[in-house]
Amino acid sequence: MAQYTYDEQGFNFYYFLISVLSLALVPVTIQSIYSLYKSGSGKSKKICLCSVCQKERKKASVAKPSTIKKLITSPKFLFLLIGWVGVALLTMQVANAEVKSVTWDPFEILGISEGATVAEIKKHYKKLSLIYHPDKAAPGEEEKNEERFIDITKAYKVLTDDDTRRNYEEYGHPDGKQSFTMGVALPKGLVEGNGMFVLGFYALAFGLGLPYFIAQWWYKSRRLTKDKILNQTMGIFVKGLKETNGFKDIVDVLAGAIEFKETTDVRSGEEKTLNAINSAITEELENRFGEKFDRLTDATPAYRRKARTLLYAYFLRVDIAAKGASKSLIKDQQFIVDRSIHLLQGLLQITTVKQWLSTTCAIMELQQHLLQATYPGDDSIKQLPHITNTMLRRYNRNHKKNKISTVQQLCAMSEDERKNLLKSLSNEEYLDVMEVANRIPKLTVEKAVFKVIGDKIITTGAIITFILKLRNGEITSVETTQEKAVEKKGDTEEEEDEAIVSPEDEKKKDGRALPMAHVPFYPGEKKPCWWIFLGDPKVNRILVPHKKVTDIVDEQTIKIPFPGPPKPGVYTFSLFVKSDTYGGTDILQDIKLKVQDPADLPEEEEVDDSISEPEEDSIAGQMKMMREQGFATALAGGGGKDKKEKDDSDSDSSSDEGEDDANYVTESDSDDE
Repeated sequence: MAQYTYDEQGFNFYYFLISVLSLALVPVTIQSIYSLYKSGSGKSKKICLCSVCQKERKKASVAKPSTIKKLITSPKFLFLLIGWVGVALLTMQVANAEVKSVTWDPFEILGISEGATVAEIKKHYKKLSLIYHPDKAAPGEEEKNEERFIDITKAYKVLTDDDTRRNYEEYGHPDGKQSFTMGVALPKGLVEGNGMFVLGFYALAFGLGLPYFIAQWWYKSRRLTKDKILNQTMGIFVKGLKETNGFKDIVDVLAGAIEFKETTDVRSGEEKTLNAINSAITEELENRFGEKFDRLTDATPAYRRKARTLLYAYFLRVDIAAKGASKSLIKDQQFIVDRSIHLLQGLLQITTVKQWLSTTCAIMELQQHLLQATYPGDDSIKQLPHITNTMLRRYNRNHKKNKISTVQQLCAMSEDERKNLLKSLSNEEYLDVMEVANRIPKLTVEKAVFKVIGDKIITTGAIITFILKLRNGEITSVETTQEKAVEKKGDTEEEEDEAIVSPEDEKKKDGRALPMAHVPFYPGEKKPCWWIFLGDPKVNRILVPHKKVTDIVDEQTIKIPFPGPPKPGVYTFSLFVKSDTYGGTDILQDIKLKVQDPADLPEEEEVDDSISEPEEDSIAGQMKMMREQGFATALAGGGGKDKKEKDDSDSDSSSDEGEDDANYVTESDSDDE
């Protein structure tokens, strides 16, 4: 029967437990700290502090607890707390315990050095025998002295016998080389009599638990796309999206996301509340826009009807709490709105691949409505706090020629006109309106040109770089054609290089960032960004896919490379700069692209590649002979006199070869330049 050596003191087992716990605790702790840092980093940025944002932020915190509170009340926090306490206790146990040496050392037993002579060994042995001999032991210590005396005697015999001492010095054991043994890193009391329980624990932990968690991870990863959207949801989006979809159609498609079914499915007793909310939506659409709200039939899945209802209530700013909505339903609406922002990226991927221009623009505008809680047809000025329909109707009724509907119009008004419009507001509310109005970025196009790097004109099949310079604020002039850009720059290489500045370079020069957006109804914070792309509304096609940029504090230059048209001519594109946060701030501008035939490229300057004549005996001279006389003549050792005596055919042949080589060198030099 096999014999096992157990970890009697349990030190190895403690080390094992500390290692296993650390493998689980360290990554979970890092992830939790990162989540806390990420949630708290927004507080250090310039969040909107208007009274509406603060009120809505406080209201949202009731249904959606803070990240810190959520973490503390989660099972993850309990696991971290217990785990780290366990690691601390185990570490203290190991640090404060005395480890008994299991190595038998005769020199240590006798208290002598390894180089001691036989005489010194005998001397120490006699001295220790007088102390630890069983007959010399004090009453009650006979057994202890006997064990000690046996070790002393054994050590003495090992060190005084030549063969035994040689075995010890070579193999570490008096009897010579020993067989390889392994111990069990478990305390003896934990294993003996409880072997089945220990084996059962290991079977559950490593035979079932580990494969289960790996399978769960694999299943979840297979369910999601690389953008963390369910594959089933993307399938619904692909089937539901059409080229002519507008706002309402896209909302219907969005409401079918499987994420809403798994997280916010209809609960018992919610149908009555949802019907009341539907009635409020119907009334709002009828009174404000004269539209009918088409309710979905019972054949539509319940989760889809619920998501659609809560989205419409959000766009129209219907207070669902006043309609009897519970905290769970309010929380569901926050989840649906927040998740919809992420799901819109999946919709954008589909429309971008299909190059549907109008549907892509509608999806981008839908994100603006989601962030600002507005409905298509609402005046963009309603994005500002404290602005109501009653206030706008009263002012526009008295100023029919100068009606106000946008934030830009409000900013352009004189102080007296603004105060007349906002006279029903208090001083604090007026300051809120102006602070948010100034917070909204006001982009203008300073420069929009097409360039082919290294060429002075754009030719068919070339890789064109669209260079767009945006300024946050008003500018005096706008250039949108190649001709104006060329005139202004003087067509110099230095200015051309200056125009091609990447956003990364500009960020290095200016570390400033835009303040967080004013999004009082959105359950989170948002940094303003913009989509930039080229399209052709006449054929409803995206010509150059969108690029997303942010932090346009003063000005920023964006480069977008794309393959040029296959045929020469003048093409008219539409430049789209669409905000992903604020409505009414988009830019739509026509720009022209002139494509010419490659034959129109100016001739390149000839490069003087002449060098001094090499000596005929050098390697360069031999290479020169090969070019001028041909490979066979060079091998024959032809010199300068042979060149004059060769026949006409050889001369022609050599001349042709020389010309070809000269042309090759020139082209290579030109390419290198």
